[in-house]
Amino acid sequence: MAAPARAAGSPWLHGPVSDLLLGGGLIYIPILLVLLFAGAQIQSALSLSLMPLVALAFSTPHLGATLLRVYERVEDRRAYRLFAFHATVLIAALFAVGLYHSLVGSILITLYLTVVPWHFTGQNYGIALMSLRRRGVEITPDVKRLIYASFVLTYVMTLLALHGRTLTDAYAPLETAGTIYTFLTLGIPPEVQGPAILLAAGAYLWTLWAAASRLLRHAPLSDLWPAATLVLTQALWYSVPILLLMLAPTDRLGPLSPANFGFTFLWVSMCHGLQYLWITTYYARRQNPPTPPTRFLLKALLTGAAIYGFPILLFAPGVLGRLPYDSGLFLMIAGALNVHHVLLDSAIWKLRDGRIAQILIRGTAESSQDPRARTSRSWVRPLVWASGIVGVVLTVAGSLEMEFGYVRAMERGDLARMEVAAQRLTWMGRDSSRLRAAIGTYKAEQGDAFGAIAQLQRSVDLEPNAVALINLGVIQERAGEVEDALASYERALEVDGANVDALFYAGRASLKAGQPERAQQLLRRAARLSPERQEILRALRRARQRGAVPQA
Repeated sequence: MAAPARAAGSPWLHGPVSDLLLGGGLIYIPILLVLLFAGAQIQSALSLSLMPLVALAFSTPHLGATLLRVYERVEDRRAYRLFAFHATVLIAALFAVGLYHSLVGSILITLYLTVVPWHFTGQNYGIALMSLRRRGVEITPDVKRLIYASFVLTYVMTLLALHGRTLTDAYAPLETAGTIYTFLTLGIPPEVQGPAILLAAGAYLWTLWAAASRLLRHAPLSDLWPAATLVLTQALWYSVPILLLMLAPTDRLGPLSPANFGFTFLWVSMCHGLQYLWITTYYARRQNPPTPPTRFLLKALLTGAAIYGFPILLFAPGVLGRLPYDSGLFLMIAGALNVHHVLLDSAIWKLRDGRIAQILIRGTAESSQDPRARTSRSWVRPLVWASGIVGVVLTVAGSLEMEFGYVRAMERGDLARMEVAAQRLTWMGRDSSRLRAAIGTYKAEQGDAFGAIAQLQRSVDLEPNAVALINLGVIQERAGEVEDALASYERALEVDGANVDALFYAGRASLKAGQPERAQQLLRRAARLSPERQEILRALRRARQRGAVPQA
């Protein structure tokens, strides 16, 4: 058998430090330690409204790097035509339909959240394999199968947790909470889920031991430990959190407790983005012609931001869309783009591809090709860069405005600044039903009934929600508009039939409107849901006294 090909020159891509921290994912270890000892303070200082800035720096360019890899050159567009065009059209269609049909959107979001762990797992596996091959380590078919099985089993553990009653969609880049969409879990029962995860964990440990023992027979440890860092990273991202969640008290897990899952996984995503940029930057330097790292990263940033730029404005409520930014629009855009990214990524990074192997394994430059094959339409690039600039501006300005113009203004009770923030966010395609409802509530508390009604009505127009409708009804009821108030309360019940406040206010308004029977029905439901609230019980007694229906 011929000796395995070894990388020309150094087996490292950029150098041992950057390769281990970024490519091997070891940068996550100090991040996890900081979150373990100061996670609460970091979450307080870096709120979720500022996290899009972190994503802009790392996750957005990693999406852009894939788009450049597939669409920038004519020969690549032709080679990956099935994914570059046909799959793109299909995903775009699902996105468009999902904006108006929550079930279709939920299917797309569920697919997105399910494939994200597989995407991260596949990248770790691919880099581990590349590291071994660059060092000339012999990888027999049975060893390759064992290595692959070890990574697959970590995904199986994640899949079981994700579609059971343990993690749901909390340990993911984005959550469905607060949107019209739902994560469509398979609902694996605990009596199946727990043993299945433990069985997969046992098989995972065995495959690691079997692969390591075989590799150590043919290669020194110095050639194996860089790949082992990927095994450790994969475990810290997935296997360890899942097993700790099963075996340890959740209130002692710090960043790995369910309450902190969303924040912690944002840092996992950041590490994945850094890892992706680490390898794509190396690849770009060895393409023909080569692209300097700084220029490549800037292009990746603008290309990634471009796919968020105009779509956010184009599909905002009142334009082509109907969903507010924080009620599902951003989630749908992110879901569609990331599913698209995973499909493209699965097609373009194949180590058995001669061109990929030439660069990533053997470390040589790409063979020269006909420069005419690389020309693109002149109008496409300016359009992409313009959309990219829009995307960067919207992300930075929107995050800062939300944090400093709204969140912190609300904390100090600065209503005027909150209104300015609401208007600016509307210009950026980020008008929010919840934000408008909060402003309307503040205005009502200050006695500005006219201003409160305007804000609450805008909240309802963006997205019918129980809070805005209840507050709108209260103002109408105080103004003596009982019929209008009752209509608002009834609409709130259409949105949330188990809302105790909506049931109480609707029952009280029904009584004022001369409908004691309806009042009793509503107030009985409210009393069953919240038997400790005395005002509900008093209103129910009045309704019974005035009604002709006998007491149940």
